[in-house]
Amino acid sequence: MQRPAVMVLMFATPSILVLAACGDQRAPTEAARVSSTAVVTSREGRGPEHAGGIVAHDSCDPASFDQALNDPEACVKHGSTTFSVFIAELQATQVARDWRFTPEQLTARLGVDLLGNNVGGETHTFTPVRAFGGGIVGVLNQLSGNPVMAAECRSLEGDDFVPSGGKYLIESEELADVVDGDGVARVQCCIHPWMRTEVRLRRS
Repeated sequence: MQRPAVMVLMFATPSILVLAACGDQRAPTEAARVSSTAVVTSREGRGPEHAGGIVAHDSCDPASFDQALNDPEACVKHGSTTFSVFIAELQATQVARDWRFTPEQLTARLGVDLLGNNVGGETHTFTPVRAFGGGIVGVLNQLSGNPVMAAECRSLEGDDFVPSGGKYLIESEELADVVDGDGVARVQCCIHPWMRTEVRLRRS
């Protein structure tokens, strides 16, 4: 099942977000963003073939996120970005830069699973999609300029939601299903849709 914090955001109204963005507002700071290309290799001879792949980051401040989302476990790590600053940054730039996947581009071998690792304080998804788009939270779609939901985000299951500290196996078949003619598959978070990675699949 989806976490209550996700449900709150799904039904939040713009007026709620305007109120949340007032108060402790300050100019968003520039965070270092990793955009390197990584080559992923298989773990041959060590159980099922898969590789380290995509890491989900965020910087949620637990006190303000828990209060704004009315969920005592909305954020379970001690980040420095308050909920109001998170919303203000989205309103200003359409991304919250500390909410990101690393790397933003990687190369993997066809037939090899990837591992998603959530090191942030919020829940995220690692969803292969044919085309990047919005996620399941309408307000975040609106603020990030992603009005059309990615088709694959419409059919999420309970185990697609990866809590803080959790890992998720992105199966090779899922990547193969969404690869385009240039050999690129796309992975995004269906809660925070600006969190994205392009995966170039090679045959050998």
